[in-house]
Amino acid sequence: MKRIFSIVVSLLAIYGVCAAASAKKVLPDSVLHDRDSLFIESFRFKYSGRADSAYIVLAKADSIDPNNAAVCYELGSSLITKDFANAFQYLKRAAELSPDNYYYQKALIRAYIALNDYNSAIKGYESLVKKYPEHEGDLYMLAELYVRIKDFKSAIKTLEKLERLTGVDSYVSMSKVEVYKMAGDVKSAHKTLDHIIKDMPQNSSLWVLKGDLYLASNDMNEAYECYQRSMEMEPDNGDVLESLYMYYVRTGETDKIQECSRKIFASSDIQFKRKKEYLNQTIRYFNSTRTPLAELDTIYRSMIDAEADNAEIRLMYADYLMNMSRSQDAIEELRSAVYVNPQCKECWEYLLYQTAQSKDSIMTEKVLSDAMDAIPESADFYYYSGIWNYSKGLTDKALEYMLKADSIVSVSDKSLSDSNKKELWSYLFNYYYQKGDNEKKYLYLDKSVEAFPNDLMGLNNYAYILAEDNADLDKAEAMSKKTVEKEPLQSMYLDTYAYILMKKGQLTYAKFYIEQALEYMKSNPDAVIVEHYGDILFKLGDVNGALEQWKRSYSMEREGADKEKLRQKIEKKQYVE
Repeated sequence: MKRIFSIVVSLLAIYGVCAAASAKKVLPDSVLHDRDSLFIESFRFKYSGRADSAYIVLAKADSIDPNNAAVCYELGSSLITKDFANAFQYLKRAAELSPDNYYYQKALIRAYIALNDYNSAIKGYESLVKKYPEHEGDLYMLAELYVRIKDFKSAIKTLEKLERLTGVDSYVSMSKVEVYKMAGDVKSAHKTLDHIIKDMPQNSSLWVLKGDLYLASNDMNEAYECYQRSMEMEPDNGDVLESLYMYYVRTGETDKIQECSRKIFASSDIQFKRKKEYLNQTIRYFNSTRTPLAELDTIYRSMIDAEADNAEIRLMYADYLMNMSRSQDAIEELRSAVYVNPQCKECWEYLLYQTAQSKDSIMTEKVLSDAMDAIPESADFYYYSGIWNYSKGLTDKALEYMLKADSIVSVSDKSLSDSNKKELWSYLFNYYYQKGDNEKKYLYLDKSVEAFPNDLMGLNNYAYILAEDNADLDKAEAMSKKTVEKEPLQSMYLDTYAYILMKKGQLTYAKFYIEQALEYMKSNPDAVIVEHYGDILFKLGDVNGALEQWKRSYSMEREGADKEKLRQKIEKKQYVE
């Protein structure tokens, strides 16, 4: 608490000056006291992790005194990741109320950049660097913004101003080289780069950059000489390997391209993301030249040797091995992948898929167990274990895993993919439906509909179950109506809607929709829909018509309790609920 109080006091010392300077009118002392008390209270909430409470008291302070820049700034800062539009308005108001406050102006500039309003951001920085020339970073950011709007001349002038302020710096000079390149002023780029090389002649990356300048202007011999000079200094420099690759592509030296690409894949100085781009280029080249894909084996192995702890490379290699019908090798590579990175969910899933495909039950169960141990916060592997045990007829064990998966999803909504979440709740619904447990049956229907309110199949199923149970038919009708409105030609949805209307006694409408359902599937009628047609006809007093439809439904592929109920309807010539 003491620490929080000291922070608040120091912040108030800063904010208090700004607030006094920005005041539009003198407020009564009592109002100022209430405002400042709320402002202090907001920091107590903020530093105790209660951001929502901090926002509430700040908003109250703002309502008391809307001309206080400090309050506006804090409100804008607190909303920046939640409600950007309102955050921007607060930050803008803070900057207008206190135009000499560096931090308020800087916050507003960052907001302009987030909006891609570079012209406004530039105006803000131009004003800042005049008032606060000691902030060197602002000059650099201003130069970068000029580049974004392709005002290269202003960018160069800004960088030169920065050099006059701080002295010649290689980082700033290199930035000038890049700007000259983008502006197409190769001569100035060379001149600037030569000054840097004069001071650092043994920096191999500078020679690569000089070679790139020559390559861009098709001075191939000069480019090659620069690359060779860099190679002599630092043979494993990733920059020179990539530049040489482009040089050989331009000169059409196929053998050299292959040699250079192998070095790139084996280099520990090149980012994996870049290596993947080269790999894709290589695969396209192999396909176009009909080079045997087996050549990729060496490339993958060299990439793995360079980055032994990178599970993604092993995952890619396993995929390649599967395409080459080397499933056992792929499984071994996937085992290595989960060993180097036990948190690689995709690796575990691919390994699980491959072991399941191999029909190795013992290994599949081992992978499931290890995956659950490695990533206990992931519901997926509990879900997969449930599916696995269900497929083996172990219903109770399957339920145990499914419930565990559901408990994780309840805590962390993102712990299971949407498709798996639907399947999980569908399984649990069906389990409790078969058990006659209405409370839990509706629990999982509710979960699914709440999570996926636009899932028409889920809405249809929920509506139909409500109708079966004669429970909340108004709710059932509303759900079903939504599905029919979205997909008016879907017979299943029309049938459910007709069935619900029948239950509600709206028989004329029910007959219309059930006949529509049958019309749209007359080439392959569904036995349940035909039965429902008979039910509706019976309710309308057409007993003969009902019997005809019930008999027609009975002659179709039917089984179980539903068929027995249908048989009773026919024998008794009576609707049976």
